[in-house]
Amino acid sequence: MDDLVFYLGLPPLGALAVVVSTIVLYLAITTLLTHAGQRLYASPSSLDLAVVTVLGAIVGRAILGQVPTLSGGLLALGTLFVVESVAGRVRRSDRMLARRRHRAVAVMVAGRVERHELHRLGLDESVLWSELRGAGVRTPQEVAVVVVEPDGRFSVLRRDEEVHPAALTGVKHSVELLERLAAVAD
Repeated sequence: MDDLVFYLGLPPLGALAVVVSTIVLYLAITTLLTHAGQRLYASPSSLDLAVVTVLGAIVGRAILGQVPTLSGGLLALGTLFVVESVAGRVRRSDRMLARRRHRAVAVMVAGRVERHELHRLGLDESVLWSELRGAGVRTPQEVAVVVVEPDGRFSVLRRDEEVHPAALTGVKHSVELLERLAAVAD
């Protein structure tokens, strides 16, 4: 019976350790993904996926401590949900939306590849062309703008239709992009 309590229960100090380690590791992983996330989401290689898997295993083990228990696991899950809920509210606040680090970025404008933006995101032209093929683009002249969204997805806006300014809301340097597109159209 004592063994059952040992593996299912959790002393108060152990509960505190689970909560603190969950919060600290959540912040560490969030910081790490903030710096590498857009590239990782846009073009995940098998090595990237393996690293994320190992990272998840390490974090899970570190959160639960020396002896993982049912109570510790449930407490860690609950803490993760609460921390994510609070972080989501903070991310959606007006002040944080204005300061958001990862905005959508144009990587091709008026058929010209923005190599410095691709490089800054850790991507190369092969990834861009793979996405363009997937969107049915045959030549660079068909492209008005290609945007890498904050979640790593690519959005392809075609040249044969006018790009409404609202379509570039949240895109880095959107005013400049609209000016460049207008200059090409003239």
